[in-house]
Amino acid sequence: MSQLNILIEQAASIAGSEYKLAQVLGMQQPTISAWKSGKRACSPTDRAALADIAGKDPAAEALEGVIAGIDLDTPKGQRAKAALTKALARIQKL
Repeated sequence: MSQLNILIEQAASIAGSEYKLAQVLGMQQPTISAWKSGKRACSPTDRAALADIAGKDPAAEALEGVIAGIDLDTPKGQRAKAALTKALARIQKL
């Protein structure tokens, strides 16, 4: 199970269901299903909101979202991912 799916499950458990989670986030439940299946990207903003509901670090989860969206087909993207992954590790140690 992906990190995002774990986060969604934790937030849904606290909210009461995926449907109730979607209501709290101001969206439709199919959006959450699309995130879980990988059919739709979950924005860093949405990841931060999920983390807040789940009692996790919103900054770390938002950064996870940024890292997940980086294009690795370029040297710039590869470098950015490496740098942000290091930054995330530092945040998670706090």
